[in-house]
Amino acid sequence: MKILLFGPQNAGKTSLMRTTCLGYNFMKVANLKPTKGISRENFIFRGIMELNVWDAGGQERYLERYFSESQRELIFSEVTTAIFMVDSSVVDSRGREIFNKFLEYIYEFSPHLEKVYVLLNKIDLLESKEDDVFKLLSTDLADNIRYKIAFTPVSVKEGSAQHRLIEILDYEIQKSTLSMQRLGRIRFLLDQLKMSTLSEYLLFNQPDGLLISSTFGKFESLKPLEFMKFEMGTLDSNLYVIYQKIMELLNMQNLSPLALSTIVFESDVCFVLVKEVSESAVIMAVTKNKKMDVFSSVINALTGDSFNDLKEFMTKPQF
Repeated sequence: MKILLFGPQNAGKTSLMRTTCLGYNFMKVANLKPTKGISRENFIFRGIMELNVWDAGGQERYLERYFSESQRELIFSEVTTAIFMVDSSVVDSRGREIFNKFLEYIYEFSPHLEKVYVLLNKIDLLESKEDDVFKLLSTDLADNIRYKIAFTPVSVKEGSAQHRLIEILDYEIQKSTLSMQRLGRIRFLLDQLKMSTLSEYLLFNQPDGLLISSTFGKFESLKPLEFMKFEMGTLDSNLYVIYQKIMELLNMQNLSPLALSTIVFESDVCFVLVKEVSESAVIMAVTKNKKMDVFSSVINALTGDSFNDLKEFMTKPQF
C-alpha cells in the first residue's frame, strides 16, 4: 500500500508520519530538519497492513524535480492513498500552484483514486488561517475533481492530524480483502483464548500502540496510547538491575538476561496481564473477577496451544 505525503515545506508531513506510524510523541518531532527529497519507509499499520510511506520534502528545488517529466510518473503512479498537507498559518498563492500540479499528476498516474485527502495543519496556532487556506485551495476547482477531495483542519501537536490519518488508513483496511482475512483469523484466535477463561483479550500493535483486535466483538479505532509505542521493555528496566544483584548474592556466575514473559497488574476488581506475542504485538488480558482459578486459567491460556497459534500467526511473514 503506497501512501504519498505531499505538500509545501514545513507543513508537518514527517511529524505526522513519525507520530502516527512510529509512536513518537510530539516533543520528539518538534524540531525535525526538513526532509531532503523523497523519504520512503515501510510500516505495519495495526499489525495488519503494510504501508510504504513516501514522504516528499517540500522545498522548492525538490518540488521542481517531482513535477519533472523524468520523475513524476515514478512518484505519482500506483498511489493507494494520496495526502496533501499544508501549513494553515501560511496563505500563499504558490501553495495553490503546487496543489494544482499535485492533482494533475495524481489523477494522471493514479486515476483509480476515489479520494484525495487535504490536511490543513497547525490550526492550534493563533495565526492559523485555515478558512483562508481552504478558500485558496478549493476555489474554482472543477466539479468532477472537487467531490473527490476531502479537506480537514488538523493539528499534529494536538493529535487531531494523527486521528484523521488513522481514520483514512482504517478505511483502506476495510477495502482490503487480504487485510480483512488476516483480521478475521486474529479475531478467531483471540476468541479461542477467551473461551477457556473468564476474561477479555486485546491485541495491540507495539510500534504505534494501536488496537489490532479484541474479544469485544468490534474492530474500532480506540484512542491510541498517546501515539506512544507499547513497549514492554520500559516495564522491566529497573527489575533487571535487581535481578542482577540477586544473582550476585546467590553466587550465580552465569548470568542470563532477564526476559519478562508476562507482567501482572492488580486492581480492586480484576487482574490485568500483559504479554508480548511477537516483536510487534502485545496482548492484554483483563479478568472479570479476582478469583484465583480465573487468574490461573489466564496464565494457562497464555502458555497454551491457543496462544502459541496466535504467536505463530503474528510472527510468520504475511505480506
